[in-house]
Amino acid sequence: MNIYQLPDPKSTHYLNRYIKFITFAKKSAVGDKYVESHHILPQSMGGLNDNDNLVKLSARQHYLAHWMLWKAYKSKEMTFAFFSMSNQSNQYQGRNRRINSRIYENLRNEFSTLLSKTAEDKRQDPAYCQKHIDTNNSEKTKQKRSAAIKKLWEDSVYVEKVIAGRKKAKAEGRYQFSIEERKNRSLRSTGDNNPAKRPEVRAKNTGLNHYSNRDGYVKPSCAHCGITTTPTNIKRWHNNNCKFKLAS
Repeated sequence: MNIYQLPDPKSTHYLNRYIKFITFAKKSAVGDKYVESHHILPQSMGGLNDNDNLVKLSARQHYLAHWMLWKAYKSKEMTFAFFSMSNQSNQYQGRNRRINSRIYENLRNEFSTLLSKTAEDKRQDPAYCQKHIDTNNSEKTKQKRSAAIKKLWEDSVYVEKVIAGRKKAKAEGRYQFSIEERKNRSLRSTGDNNPAKRPEVRAKNTGLNHYSNRDGYVKPSCAHCGITTTPTNIKRWHNNNCKFKLAS
């Protein structure tokens, strides 16, 4: 008889075993040894922290109780709870547990499947995806990334590895493109194919947060040819790299 208001299980056999086990544990004295509080009706099923819903169990009994709940329901919550119990060890609490290979295989396969399904459900949730995007694009995250990269380049060993890798790739011809590949790359980035001409890129580059729209901003000019353009172009093609300076 189900006196603990447990929901209908997938396996009635293991539910009946669980009910008999809990009924026996409530009548038995645990003694002075180490005990743990167990929710008879799990909190994930609506169980409360009332004394009527709690029972004192030894570490081994607590583990067996979660094993029977897992076998009875095979739900996400019961699988996660039993997997957590199976991966805990504490010599002071009598938690040196060993499960046989068949139980571990079934538990591990089910746990892995549930993790994959949970991750897939999150990827399908627009609100979760947008929250993830906002977090990655936040100023705090960008500052952390920038600090991590700067710290990497301060490591002489890391810099040496990068330089050695680039030299090796260049020697193997991985940085050299054929004439045909150069033409294709040029066609993919000129005219209407220029990424800067895409509507979403143009909107981003002309938005209110763009540096050119800030108060008091003045575009820089080249000291040699006098052209006024973006800071990137000035740095790359003008001033010290200006063709008029190089020609003189």
